[in-house]
Amino acid sequence: MNDEDIRVGVFVCDCGSNIAGVVNVPEVVDYAKGLKGVAFADEGRWSCSVDALASMQESIKEHQINRVVIAACTPRTHEPLFKATVKEAGVNPYLLEFVSIREQVSWVHRSEPETATQKAKDLVKMGVAKAILLEEGEEIRLPVATDCMIIGGGMAGMTAALNVADQGFNAYIIEKEQKLGGLLNSISTVSHDHNEILAADIVKAKADIVESHPNIKVYTNTTIEAVEGYIGNYKVTLNANKKSEKLDISTVIVATGMREITPEQGQFQYGDDPRVVTQLQLEDRLKHWESGIKDVVIINCVNSKNETRGCCAIGCPISVKNALTIKKIKKDINVHILYRDLSMVKDEQIHLQAAKAAGIKFIRFPDDRYPEVIKNNGNLMVNVYDILLGRELKIPSDLLVLTVGFKGSDTVEQVKGHLKVSSNPDGFFQEAHIKLGPLDFASDGISLCGCARNPKSLKETCEEGIGAAMRASIPMKNGYIEAEGIVADIDLTHCNSCSICWKRCPYSAIKVNEHKEPVVIKALCKGCGLCAADCPKECITIVHYSDDQIFAQVEAALEENAQEKIIAFVCHWCALGGVDMAGVSRLQYPTNARLIRVMCSARVSIKMIEHAFELGTAGVLVAGCEFPTCHYITGNYAAETRLKRARKKLAKKGYDPDRLWNTWCSAADGPKFANVMRGMIKKLGLEQGVF
Repeated sequence: MNDEDIRVGVFVCDCGSNIAGVVNVPEVVDYAKGLKGVAFADEGRWSCSVDALASMQESIKEHQINRVVIAACTPRTHEPLFKATVKEAGVNPYLLEFVSIREQVSWVHRSEPETATQKAKDLVKMGVAKAILLEEGEEIRLPVATDCMIIGGGMAGMTAALNVADQGFNAYIIEKEQKLGGLLNSISTVSHDHNEILAADIVKAKADIVESHPNIKVYTNTTIEAVEGYIGNYKVTLNANKKSEKLDISTVIVATGMREITPEQGQFQYGDDPRVVTQLQLEDRLKHWESGIKDVVIINCVNSKNETRGCCAIGCPISVKNALTIKKIKKDINVHILYRDLSMVKDEQIHLQAAKAAGIKFIRFPDDRYPEVIKNNGNLMVNVYDILLGRELKIPSDLLVLTVGFKGSDTVEQVKGHLKVSSNPDGFFQEAHIKLGPLDFASDGISLCGCARNPKSLKETCEEGIGAAMRASIPMKNGYIEAEGIVADIDLTHCNSCSICWKRCPYSAIKVNEHKEPVVIKALCKGCGLCAADCPKECITIVHYSDDQIFAQVEAALEENAQEKIIAFVCHWCALGGVDMAGVSRLQYPTNARLIRVMCSARVSIKMIEHAFELGTAGVLVAGCEFPTCHYITGNYAAETRLKRARKKLAKKGYDPDRLWNTWCSAADGPKFANVMRGMIKKLGLEQGVF
């Protein structure tokens, strides 16, 4: 398409006063009208409203717009809506570029309307520069059959399997243990309303239904040896009772559960004294209670809710449940629960009140002053400072119970390798998005549920099992799925078959054909861009994130006052989530940064960084997912390695390598991103807002 055929439409949203309260939107619209390639620009009060979307479609048709730039809120939430809108108006959705002037401008620069408006103009200019170079793309439609594999035969897995099977689909449960039930097999009772139900009865009832269902096949004592392929076309090799078996699978649900974090040897006398146990070990004792126990002390928040990990979510209700069970066994046993604070939802307050009525004593200790366990003439004694009483207490203990945190199943690393998915530092699997895709992985066709995702109650576990089954059932019901069209393309003209691309691809989406040439299996490719950034011959292009498009954004950003600006390459997932969270939290930081969204930090090539410095930027920031998680499995590791090489190359070219920054943050870590921005401005000696 010739330049004269390019007709860009720019739609700038007021978002009520969310944007217009800081940014001079009419001024931004007038500025957009003067940009090269722009045929139409308009202001919208609520651009995502039904009326505004209809008006946008009319404008696209009336002005024959063939590229669209939306300047509004975050693309992480609203981009799909606008993609659908422009598609209905006859424009390929891959010809849409999204610019965030709410989270990245108005919300974080509230006291600087003039420089905020200038930043909004720059972001729109960058969006238009990229939009001019955009090319049409298309989703990849893949056929999907009706066979679902559920990894894990606990309550989440069994619930998911039943819901899949009841819809007429085939469900295959893969369980590594000898029987179904998972963690519930180790538990004595489960709280329900005002009653305690035997966990064994719950497991038996559910397992009987599962094992008799005609659409469910159960594999126990079975592990997964290999998984190849993609949604609708998985080839799975099982080791079932030491015999190899192969399955053709369409979708996958991960329900691998969790396990307790074992306390350190000697911590609260654990491992040194058999009278010190964890809650899960107590559950076993409750099935066969020992006589002679008169005093039981429970210490909550052991190795959780600290600098290493957050609240375990279920420790408090577990401690109350088991304390009540002990009282029901023998009501004259003295039970003390030592806690920092009690995290219990409304429904669990019934059990808390019942515990107090049963005579269970609750003692609150300071966050920085945990109880101390000592031995006195062979007897266990717990010293604890009671905040409410304001003094130290000494409590005898015949049985000391530690409420510890949890981590993912010991199969997590194996499953991660097979399915190419991510997990957090505690071994819980990482969902695609905590709000928008809580039961989905980044890879299409794979869902997760239950305690494979995080610790939760039995009720929540079963609910998530139902939810994961629904997610897996959608493509099986439709018979197909449309995969994202942001994928890699390889031009073999200058390819020297160096093998870097196919060896480093996190998804094994690049194969070598009979001519020893790399070929992209687009159904597997997720468009992270690692291959394109590493290709020494620059043979690989990423749809919607090509080198030329990103260079155009850099050039547009640095066209004026480059020495006062920072180019920030930010990954779409966690890092941009951190940017958005800084905005939502109204964290104020300097206006110097111009953010360029990439799908993964691994997409940022050394050439992109060098180009920014050649154009006079004050500094470059590369922001990606917090280690060890990454939406693209190993993308942040690849980016970190490349940044080390980039600093050496910058130094050889005479640029200060300390002007190249990087940060790895979670999607919830807005303060970290804001602090990085402030730190860069201070370190680079920039005056805030000088453009």
